[in-house]
Amino acid sequence: MTDNIDLWELYDNIKNDLTDDKPISICSCGSNETFDNDNMKICCKCNAIIDKYLDSGAEWRFYGNDDNRDSDPSRCGMPINNLLPKSSIGSVIGGCKNNNIDMKRVRMYQMWNAMPYDERTLWNIFDKLESSTANNGIPQKVIDDAKIFYKKTSEKKISRGDNKEGLIASCIYHACLVNNIPRSSKEIAKMFNISHVILNKGNSRFQQLLQINVISSSPEDFISRFGSRLNMNINDIDNCKKLIQFLEKNEIMNDNSPTSSAAGILYYYSQENNLKFSKKQFSDICSVSEVTIVKCYKNILKYKKFIDNNKDTIYSA
Repeated sequence: MTDNIDLWELYDNIKNDLTDDKPISICSCGSNETFDNDNMKICCKCNAIIDKYLDSGAEWRFYGNDDNRDSDPSRCGMPINNLLPKSSIGSVIGGCKNNNIDMKRVRMYQMWNAMPYDERTLWNIFDKLESSTANNGIPQKVIDDAKIFYKKTSEKKISRGDNKEGLIASCIYHACLVNNIPRSSKEIAKMFNISHVILNKGNSRFQQLLQINVISSSPEDFISRFGSRLNMNINDIDNCKKLIQFLEKNEIMNDNSPTSSAAGILYYYSQENNLKFSKKQFSDICSVSEVTIVKCYKNILKYKKFIDNNKDTIYSA
């Protein structure tokens, strides 16, 4: 019993020693008060540098003038691209215009080997997406979504030839629909210099691989863009939109494509209000043949009396 009591007393003594609040001297001068400045721990009493911190972050500082008097601030790599993860890891050999041919070859060889073959192929396709759409009024958000779509489709099945070209264009087509800025299939096909048939096959292949539900475009989505290209008045464009809503509500012109319906409604409105636009102008702007525009116009003309009787209802909203 005595041994047990001694054991507990020894435990209490050790515990008291560990919890005893004695001041700990950090600096050789006996002070334990410090402050941080420029990644260094400095004593408040004698201003001695006690310790230095190692910064694990990116090195953004610029040493060009001190190193070789050459402006070379590229000390950090590019941000990691989740679409090209392997290519984002590693370093890049720097250089300047005064490098000799051997150094340039080393840089090129290192760059080729830093990117695997599959990611190099993806990078070329992403570059094609950028170059084909950037000058056609496609926002960067749509292009980024299209890259994600193609990345997912390429992981499911490899495409070659026309199937590949159609799938690339289809990714832009669906990205436009997802972001509520639809483009017609003819516009997308023209951007990538492919036929309308190849794009339709690409759309079918896209749906088979990803099965993404998107809201199909309507004639109203194209009215503002087509009307702006024709330099129509903003009030006339708004009236055309109201006319489309009225026709769709009464299930008129449901058999035509969105672009054909938009072209037909614009032409009908211009004829009724003497806006002096020709069929050829609508055909060129809307990428719809004059024959199709006339067919849509005649289809609306069948309901002219019904539209005239409801003019106040259509344009009052």
